Amino acid sequence: MPFIDRLLGICHAINRVTLVGLGILLWGGVMIVLLDITLRLFGSSLGGTDEISGYLMAILTAWGMGYTLTALGHIRIEALRDRCGTNLKLAFDVLAIASVAVVITLIVLKGWPVVERSILNHSRANTPLETMLWTVQLPWFLGWIWFAIVAWVQFLAALVFIAQGKTNRALDLIGMSNEGQIER
Repeated sequence: MPFIDRLLGICHAINRVTLVGLGILLWGGVMIVLLDITLRLFGSSLGGTDEISGYLMAILTAWGMGYTLTALGHIRIEALRDRCGTNLKLAFDVLAIASVAVVITLIVLKGWPVVERSILNHSRANTPLETMLWTVQLPWFLGWIWFAIVAWVQFLAALVFIAQGKTNRALDLIGMSNEGQIER
């Protein structure tokens, strides 16, 4: 099995495990909110569930982006692309994945100083829970790193497939969902 296929397989395997973990985290967050709602019926509350659910949503979103990219689930505006031939579609797709990889890398580069400052300053949230910010920012930041890794792997893999003349394989990887199969 070629190196690029192994690399893509590793990304997909990690994304599958991550997806299960994210589902468990989401389920746990929902249970906490439901418990808090139930307790409010009896005049009590856990307190901080809005803060906890906000943190969970940030972490879930950051980590879910890598999976969504491999599942071709990100929203794209295809008005111009749909009117193009295969080669121009592929050029647009390469430009799109390269743009995603660069932008996410910039987010990672700009995000680290925020996390680092929170760690060094022992920063706490200005909320009743006084959450140590790094405990939330670090998993959020790692999710963005993973998204960047997945984007770069897909970009490089697409370039390899194009160089090998495997246009449909590149379209399957970075194009529209199931597009490569349709054109075969």
